[in-house]
Amino acid sequence: MKKTILLSKYLGTTRKKLEEKLVFDAVLGIDTKLFVDPKLLINSDIQEFEYVNDIIYQYFKKLLRCHKHSEKSPRLREVVRKMLTVPEPKGVSIGYGNKSDRGTTSISESVANDILVSASEILAIGIEDDEILEILGLFVEGYGADSISDLMIHVSYKNFCLFTQRVCKELNLKTERFKIEDEEYYLPRHPFNNSHIVFIPHIFLRKLPIASSWDEIISAASENDELRRSLNEITAPAFKQIFDDLKDADEKTRENARNRFANLLKIYTAIKVGSYDLLLDNKGYYQLMPFIDSQNSNFKVKSKPANISELIQFVKKIIAQYGRSIEENGGNKLLYRKSKGGSLLENKPHNEDVFQIMFYLIADIFCAQANVALAGESDAGRGPVDFSLATGYDEKVLVEIKKSKHSKLISGYRNQITAYKKSENAKYCFYVVIDVKKKKSEKEISELDKLKEYARNNPIDGVELVVINGLIYPSPSRL
Repeated sequence: MKKTILLSKYLGTTRKKLEEKLVFDAVLGIDTKLFVDPKLLINSDIQEFEYVNDIIYQYFKKLLRCHKHSEKSPRLREVVRKMLTVPEPKGVSIGYGNKSDRGTTSISESVANDILVSASEILAIGIEDDEILEILGLFVEGYGADSISDLMIHVSYKNFCLFTQRVCKELNLKTERFKIEDEEYYLPRHPFNNSHIVFIPHIFLRKLPIASSWDEIISAASENDELRRSLNEITAPAFKQIFDDLKDADEKTRENARNRFANLLKIYTAIKVGSYDLLLDNKGYYQLMPFIDSQNSNFKVKSKPANISELIQFVKKIIAQYGRSIEENGGNKLLYRKSKGGSLLENKPHNEDVFQIMFYLIADIFCAQANVALAGESDAGRGPVDFSLATGYDEKVLVEIKKSKHSKLISGYRNQITAYKKSENAKYCFYVVIDVKKKKSEKEISELDKLKEYARNNPIDGVELVVINGLIYPSPSRL
């Protein structure tokens, strides 16, 4: 069984129809790395989210009120802890939510404790605005975009269920009855676990919520003279130093901290943000699966590899198709960022995870047909090795995907891949490099040239270097 499928394809509808209903057409089974921004969520005019601002406000107000009085009450401390260490939302149709059936929490207890310490310090100087819990991502390590996004979805989960239920009814999509928090909803069943699917409006999504990134705060505020002047008095290091010293600070320092934090909240409240542009797709995720589906007829396998030699040839076939998809079928155009006008930026390839996800999607089709085990981190690239393919405990082949702009291209081949081979007890490894860097001249010796020369002179037993041309060339009419 395949481990990945496009949401629209699984539901038996089209991407266009989902987008018309504002639904993000995610790939189920992999990480999407887009996040719900609190500012986009609370300012939505979607009918199911009309009053979500009040829901979030009341939740955070209760959390801060309980926390303020929790020092003398173990019961309140437990209430606050549970309000922060919420489970990952189940069935969320953006990739990172697909892990929710593991029962993990969006915010660990250690991070929750750090959040509460920082919240205590802010409350102590007289700031009690509920939005402080949103922007604590700027100060608390580990309270990142995924935590903020998951917490927002958790607080307004019923709204997401109602949105999903309405869209399914309007599009006549197959649903089942699910009981969630003592209420019943008719939702699609998830293909890869025993849970349901919850749709995410794409207008809520950004690559990073403003609340978790100083860079985003600075960028957004710089477009407004008043906000820019306020921001000049606020820097991350200064805030962190103030927080570190706040307990022992004199009243003047506390007043200064209070004023600065009030200014930061003012800036955060005033900033206008835009949602993720699906057409521009600056992260490179949204166009991948439709492209792979268009190539599906080329992915045919007759039988399962019977031994390690056949497994190696099987993986070679996958890599060859990966190469053809990039070099001959237009996949190279998906590896680069676009300008606001939509033209390819040939010197700005996407992050390496885009290259890895494309391989994963292709390999998933082959492996499902041949009953070969495919293992790779769901967000491709987070684990010790990108991918392993196996037909048995002792028959395993590894694949490492790199783009030619990688800063450690040669050391990855010389040291990293052999270490992976040993630790994974693999029989064979492929080190696949996609060339995305044009030479300035014929005389230039690139890192990729150096790698190919090194591999020729220093062959490694059981390791094979494969180079794929991912460069963009002028169309025939421009030549």
